[in-house]
Amino acid sequence: MTVTFSLDTDSDAAVWPAVPLPGEGRGPARERKKWARRTSELLWGLVDDEPVDKKQVKMLAFELESVAEQVPRAIPVHQLFLYVPDPRREFLTFLVHAGESKGEVEATLDELVQKHEPGAVQDPEVIDFDTERLGRGRRSIRYFVAAKAEEMCVSVNYAWRIDSLGIDVIVRTVGEDIGWITSHIDEFDAFARSLFVNLDT
Repeated sequence: MTVTFSLDTDSDAAVWPAVPLPGEGRGPARERKKWARRTSELLWGLVDDEPVDKKQVKMLAFELESVAEQVPRAIPVHQLFLYVPDPRREFLTFLVHAGESKGEVEATLDELVQKHEPGAVQDPEVIDFDTERLGRGRRSIRYFVAAKAEEMCVSVNYAWRIDSLGIDVIVRTVGEDIGWITSHIDEFDAFARSLFVNLDT
């Protein structure tokens, strides 16, 4: 099954920018670079308590371009959003993936939010996360030790079954700054509730 859909949001685009995934080749590379430069300039332009440093703008643009290029190569994603409340600190990536609905809904949602995934240091915190726009869902907060980095990490995982399209959707972020990530769960939840299916794409 080929999933042709996209998620859109009415959250602040300056805090939750969508990352273009144009593919491979010279044209897409130029598109990524242009997007990264413009987005970095916009984000730094919103910081009004210090002058804009061109080196900082250039560095953030490089980081944005790298994410737009490397994440789709490493992980199968349909879409990619960023959480950038302040360009002076590291941003978070929110990955979106969709697939054909399979299996009993409750068990599938638990699987998608990694409720029983091996490697967690404690049982994940799992709650129902139904939204008006996407329907029946789950959210989990999962703590684990990353195999490569050998550091404690946390993932925040959302999943929904969208019956009208026959698909299951996952939105996930992972990071090592556990205190900062867990202190922003309310913002993540608000973003998740703002998501809706855009069938015009």
